Amino acid sequence: MKKAKRGGGGWGRFWRWVAALAGAALVVVGAAAAGIYAHYQQVIARPVLDEGETRTLVIPEGTAWPGVVSRVADAGLVEPAHYFDVWGRRSGLAHEAKAGTFHLAGPMSLEELAAVVRRGGLAEEVAVTIPEGWTIFHIADRIEAIGLASRSEFLEKARDPVLLEELGIEGESVEGYLFPDTYRFHQGASAEAVIRRLHARWEEVIRPLVDMHRPALEALASTYDFDLHDVVIMASLVERETGVKSERERVARVFYNRLDRGMRLQTDPTCVYGAETYREVPHPRYCHDKLNRYSTYVIDGLTPGPIANPGQASILAALKPSEDPDDLAFLYFVARRDGQGGHHFSKTYQEHREAIRKYLLGK
Repeated sequence: MKKAKRGGGGWGRFWRWVAALAGAALVVVGAAAAGIYAHYQQVIARPVLDEGETRTLVIPEGTAWPGVVSRVADAGLVEPAHYFDVWGRRSGLAHEAKAGTFHLAGPMSLEELAAVVRRGGLAEEVAVTIPEGWTIFHIADRIEAIGLASRSEFLEKARDPVLLEELGIEGESVEGYLFPDTYRFHQGASAEAVIRRLHARWEEVIRPLVDMHRPALEALASTYDFDLHDVVIMASLVERETGVKSERERVARVFYNRLDRGMRLQTDPTCVYGAETYREVPHPRYCHDKLNRYSTYVIDGLTPGPIANPGQASILAALKPSEDPDDLAFLYFVARRDGQGGHHFSKTYQEHREAIRKYLLGK
């Protein structure tokens, strides 16, 4: 009997201890929750902008509520972001926010900010010029700089396999298929909207050009097993090598001459194609890197994809390289560096070495 009594007493003490512990935990949790709620109330009550402060908030068309929260946080209007998320859902703003460009000036409360976002912003336009020979990395930089999509958003969409399939692009990205031109976009245009616009212009300009020179494409298919994608790759190499329109057909001929002889193309711009190197100057450490799958110093034939977005002249040069008898013998070229952007062309390696000494080394 005493043993049973001692056991019963032990269990009683255990459950009293558990109850006390649970009560203490509830007190701690309750205090923490009260603290968080107090901080939440403090944050949403403070002004999003003080007197004299200004901000520009851009909400792209089609942005879902999490994207709106991210944009508001990035603009430094409400921190932490999840407080604004909670407040917006409770106030109904999550279902009522509109796209646009919002020029905000303090003093401004959270309620006033919500009222502005509910009305929608200005559909301002910005102009952007995409030069011939720019890569998707250059374009991403410019798009972000003018306040459209972020660089990361643009590059992610540029490599989106679903979008590539829809646009009929067989490469790893939209590289080569964005037409260099001047465009106007509404502030807040999404990365996908920008890409679709640039590619639509490519289809508008390049498709008819290729159709016009269909026999030339068929000849390249017969001789080199080229399709249109290969032509775009070749055109991108030409575009990156010379900015002189009168040279493009000759530069293209040099590349085809080298292919005819089983020589590597060895063109410097291929050494620095990539997200980490596109602003670098070609250097042997890039050109002779065995892991650089774009360097034509270490790979045979064309690069895996275009290395830039070529214009009409380079596409045409890739389709119809020079047929001048002298050009059919050229295998090398080197920049003259005389301020004109032109090249000296050579037929032999010895001539090429002498040209390097003259134009690059000044000897």
